[in-house]
Amino acid sequence: MPRTSTGPAPATRALVIAFVVLFGSVMAALGWEAYDRQFVYAVEVDGTFLGYAASREEWNQAVQEALTRAEEETGLAVVLQSEVSLTRTRPRPDHEVLTGTALLEACRGALTFVSEAWAVTVDGAEVVYLRSEAEARRVIEELVRDHRDSLLAKGNTVVERITVLEEVSCRRTTAAVDKVVDVGRAKDILRRGTDRLEVHVVARGESLWTIASDNSLTVADLQKANPHITDPDRIRVGDKINLIVPDPYVNLESVELHTFIRYVPFSVQRRTDPELWPWESHVQRAGVYGREEVTVRIRRLNGEEVSRSVVSEKRLSDPVPQVFVLGTKQWPKRNGGWVFPVVGPITSWYGWRYSGFHHGLDIGAPYGTPVLATASGTVTFVGWRGGYGRTVIIDHGGGVESLYAHLSTLGVSVGQRVSQGQ
Repeated sequence: MPRTSTGPAPATRALVIAFVVLFGSVMAALGWEAYDRQFVYAVEVDGTFLGYAASREEWNQAVQEALTRAEEETGLAVVLQSEVSLTRTRPRPDHEVLTGTALLEACRGALTFVSEAWAVTVDGAEVVYLRSEAEARRVIEELVRDHRDSLLAKGNTVVERITVLEEVSCRRTTAAVDKVVDVGRAKDILRRGTDRLEVHVVARGESLWTIASDNSLTVADLQKANPHITDPDRIRVGDKINLIVPDPYVNLESVELHTFIRYVPFSVQRRTDPELWPWESHVQRAGVYGREEVTVRIRRLNGEEVSRSVVSEKRLSDPVPQVFVLGTKQWPKRNGGWVFPVVGPITSWYGWRYSGFHHGLDIGAPYGTPVLATASGTVTFVGWRGGYGRTVIIDHGGGVESLYAHLSTLGVSVGQRVSQGQ
C-alpha cells in the first residue's frame, strides 16, 4: 500500500526558509541601525572639543560649506589649516548633537581657513596682512603721504623730511583669512598699534576732563581704566591715574618749515586833560598791532609737536601806539563838596545795567594807584567784604557813607579820622 506524506511540500518548505532568512536579515539590519544610532562623532578642532556630529558625512558637508562661504566673503582661495579629529562614541547627555545651521556656525567659528597673503612687517615681525604685494606696498606709501598731507593742510608749510623710525617691509606669507584686511584698515592698525598703560600723577588745577583732553582720550576711557575712581569730580593733587594710550606699530618723525604772521602789541600813551571830566576820558587814536613774518622749524612725532626753533623773523609793520586822553577835572574842594577818590576812566556807571542795578561808580586805574577819601569822615569798616574784596567804609556824618572797593591794600584802621583827599 503506498505511503502518504503529511508534511509541507518541498516548494513550500523553501519558501518558508527564505521568509525566515529574510525576516531575520531585516530584523538584524534594524537592530544594527538602532544600535548604530546610539553612536555619534565627537569633534575636536586643534585639540579642543567642539561638539558632536551625527555622522562623518554631515561634518564634511559643513566643513565644505564653511570653506565655500569663506572664499565668497574674502575673494581668496582658502584651505583648511585646523587639525580636526572625529571619534566615534556615545554622546554625553549634557551635550547636544549639532546638526544643520548649528553645525555650520560651529564650523565657521572654530575652524581656521588660510590663504596666501602679503604681510607688512615691522622690525621683522608680521603685523598686518593684505591680499597682494601692491596693496602691502600702498599701505607703507600712503602712511607717509597721509602724514605729509596733514602737515601741508595748515598752509604756508614746507615739509623737509618724514622718517619712518621702524624697519618696515613686506613679504609673501600665509595668513588666516579673517586677518586679511584692506588698505584703509591696515593703516589704522599700524597707526593705532596696541594699548600701553601709563600712570599720570594729578597736578594742581587738573581734572579728568583736562587729563583726557591732553592725552587724546575721553573721560569714559579714563573711568574704564580707573574703576577705583567712584566720583570723577573729586580727584586730588597727587592721585595716580591710569592712562590706556595707543602704542603705534609705526612711528613717523617729521620736520617742517612753517611760516606765520605774529602780531606785535602796541603801547598805550596816556595824556591828561584838566578840561575834561574823568567820565569824558576817551581814546584819541586807536592802537594798531605791528606784524612780523616768522618762520619756524618744527619737529613732530606722529603729528604731535616735539620742538620748534625760530629760523627767521621779518618785521612787516611797526605797531602804532594808542593815545588815551584822561580827564582830570575835579570839583572844587569846599565844605560839603566831594572829590573823585582816583583819577581814571569810568568803567561802569551807577544805575541799571545788564546784570541788575549797580549801586556804585567803577573807576579804572592802574594797580597800586592811591585811593583818596572823597570827603572827611571816620573809618567804620576795614577788611574783606564779599564780592567787593578789600573794602574801606567812611562815615561822613548825617547818614552819609562812602564805600571804596576792590582795593589792593588797606592803609587805614577802624576809628581813624581822615580828611578829604587823604
